Amino acid sequence: MPRFLDRALVRLDHAPYAHLAARGAATLVARRTDAARAGVVVGLVVAMTVSSLGFVAGGAREDTLRILAVERELAQARVDQVRTTQVAEARAAAAASAQAAVDKAVAVRASAAEVSVPDDALAALDAVTEQVQALVIQVLDTPVEIAPALGSESQVRGSAPPDLSAPATVTGFPVTTPETWPDPAADQAVILDVATTVVDEVKQMLPDLVVTDDVLDALLIAVDQLAESTAEVSAAAEANRVAAELEAAEAQAAAHAAAAHAAAEAAAAQARAARLARDARSLDAFSNGRIPLSALCVPAFNLNVHLRCDAAEMLDALNRAYRDRFGVNLQVTDSYRSLNGQILCRELKGFLCADPGTSQHGLGLAVDLGGPAARFGTVEHRWMMENIGELGWHKPAWSLQNGSKPEPWHFEFVGVK
Repeated sequence: MPRFLDRALVRLDHAPYAHLAARGAATLVARRTDAARAGVVVGLVVAMTVSSLGFVAGGAREDTLRILAVERELAQARVDQVRTTQVAEARAAAAASAQAAVDKAVAVRASAAEVSVPDDALAALDAVTEQVQALVIQVLDTPVEIAPALGSESQVRGSAPPDLSAPATVTGFPVTTPETWPDPAADQAVILDVATTVVDEVKQMLPDLVVTDDVLDALLIAVDQLAESTAEVSAAAEANRVAAELEAAEAQAAAHAAAAHAAAEAAAAQARAARLARDARSLDAFSNGRIPLSALCVPAFNLNVHLRCDAAEMLDALNRAYRDRFGVNLQVTDSYRSLNGQILCRELKGFLCADPGTSQHGLGLAVDLGGPAARFGTVEHRWMMENIGELGWHKPAWSLQNGSKPEPWHFEFVGVK
């Protein structure tokens, strides 16, 4: 508590109105609650008012007016100091927040450039970032300048400064002196009204301590714009990143599927090659024309055809391709011939049949066809000549149209290379 306030309270304690000092102080303390926004400034006003009342009680009119003026100036200086400090602290906090927003924007910008965010979005973010950086420098370098919180004494009072030679008054209330004091009980209401009125008047002088600062406002607006632009670029970058990850995952899945398919095909081809190699040796124990039917295989499209198992498998494949092209199955008139069958064929057809025991039919490796594929010059026959080789089938030279024994129906299996 200021020394002058101590002195004032001591004088009141020794005055006939000591009880009024306690009640006045209580009233002023209650008024401080109403002026919470002014904070420490209202405390100064309370001290000013109580001190002034003390001097009034002592009859020091000139001292009272001077102290009122001094305390008013101290209150104004304190308000201005609070407002200046508030602006400086707000600027520092805003600059720190702005720098954090810039750091985030720079990080988002670098990340977004890696995932093909549109150039216009990146350019907009760059522009706002540069603006915020410039405003941060301006906020930190620009001195804090604020208008005085309180006007001059004449502006506050609405009149010229008090005339010390005039009768002593406080905001229009007459101040009594020891010589003119009336009955203490009668003067009590006047003193309490003076205390209340002084506090109310000073409270009206106190502005809201939230000070408008154009430099700070410009920075805060720019930071909001930067945050919005950063969020937009971040969202676009995240969307592109998710899309890229999804595309990469799909590509990886497709690659794995293709690799698995290729591996399966390779395994199937390897298994088929092993199977065909095994089948190619499956009849080595039998001589020409002496192969039991149980050792032979039949193609799925014609169960009356008997061939070595690898030849039967490849004839099935040839028939599927033929059916895809012409819509019908191959017509097979002869396949495996036993030795007796070869002898009979020679007896019936003469030179058209091989010597018994030497025919490829006796090994289960030859077929005779019927239908269009069995005639030279047909579309079906030309197709057969163009496609049988890749499936292991062959037409021997002697059976060609210009061969020694033309047989357009005769085809032999030589194995898949």
